[in-house]
Amino acid sequence: MMLGRRRFLEWIGAAAVTAGVPSALTPPATAVVPSPAYANTRFVSSGGDDANPGTKAAPWQTLGRVRAALDTGEVGRGDAVLLRRGDVFWGSLKVPVLKGTTGAFTLGSYGSGALPQINGYKVSKDAWVLHSPNVWKLNLAAGSGEFTGNTAGTSTDVGFLKAGGTIHGWKRWNLADLAQDWDFYSDDTHVYVRLGASPGAGVEIAVKQQGFRPASNTNASDLHILGHGAHGVGIYGTQNAQVTDCLIEEIGGSRVSKTTRYGNGVEIWIGCANVLVQGNTIRQTYDTGTTMQGSAEGSNVAWTDCRFVGNTIENCNQSLEVWSRGTPAAGTGHIRCSFTDNDCRDAGFSWAATIRPDQAGMGTHLLTYDVELPCDIEIARNSFVGAKDNFVRSSGTGRQIPEGIRTHSNTISLDSGQKIAYQHPETIEQLDAWRSRTGNGQG
Repeated sequence: MMLGRRRFLEWIGAAAVTAGVPSALTPPATAVVPSPAYANTRFVSSGGDDANPGTKAAPWQTLGRVRAALDTGEVGRGDAVLLRRGDVFWGSLKVPVLKGTTGAFTLGSYGSGALPQINGYKVSKDAWVLHSPNVWKLNLAAGSGEFTGNTAGTSTDVGFLKAGGTIHGWKRWNLADLAQDWDFYSDDTHVYVRLGASPGAGVEIAVKQQGFRPASNTNASDLHILGHGAHGVGIYGTQNAQVTDCLIEEIGGSRVSKTTRYGNGVEIWIGCANVLVQGNTIRQTYDTGTTMQGSAEGSNVAWTDCRFVGNTIENCNQSLEVWSRGTPAAGTGHIRCSFTDNDCRDAGFSWAATIRPDQAGMGTHLLTYDVELPCDIEIARNSFVGAKDNFVRSSGTGRQIPEGIRTHSNTISLDSGQKIAYQHPETIEQLDAWRSRTGNGQG
């Protein structure tokens, strides 16, 4: 995408910091050392068999077999499950509470070639039925026999369709509202698509599910997570987890409530501690690429030592989102969290950019709203290049970045004349005036 002439401005802190090197304000996550008590490795290949022992010579075949092994304790903390590179594994994987007492469970890859896919798409057969003039339907229920790919997936809540490499995101809430080619509607059984001729075989259909959900003491790396109508990676109530060197793309669009849609690349929900998200590429999401969000409930009142480091985030509607709800108190909110050394590009230009109902100022790198709990978040040494609307969109009094979010040493590149902040008067050329007026972005 051509962004034209940009004004390059740097926010430089009191001391120079080399990109990629954590600052003193961001201590490294505690390493999780594998335990010899669970030191076994299982292999999974699309050409394997779930009746196999899971050795490299005789691998398992499906994510369902991996989940069963985790449920029974056949695989637990200190063990590894490796997916064969170049293979596609249909569905999703939620890691349960792990058996064992020490070490981490590792989910990774083996072999050579492309990253192994955790692919959520249901892929249509040429089984579409004409429901009414120019409206075709396909049965998405598990076991219908009308699709391949994620055949075991139970959800029929469609987030988007992908045909011929093009994503179609116009989800309608009533069958009668289908008005233009590739508009779609889904109910408890079928997806309905408006088109002059049958959509045919090979339409990829993303349905409501999270691609990957780690448990505490999980390290995941070298995975390609795509085609999920909810989040790519959802992290909840988790301690001591890492998601590194993954490709996460084509995410979101399913219903979260009533007529509200959602879908983030990596979401860290309130109640997590010591979570590292590093070296991933995250792109083409309905909502934000990365987020730390949630409402305080019970013992889940804080994010502690949660860090996004060295990721590439591109063509998401936002790069980083922060929000929290609850009653402020000691030990609540974001504690020693950070977003550092990330490369963020073209916020607001995702597949969902033109079909969202809430577009005003939402094509932004930094989105904050309803920040009720205390913040201790460092945002530093990042590159924020190109945005549909602005660099930051914040809600609240004066629409300023909330107190406790420290932004420094970042590079911002926007089109000439583009606004720095939503509903603020200053353009990128007037950064100093904006900093002086709002107090944001001080070194």
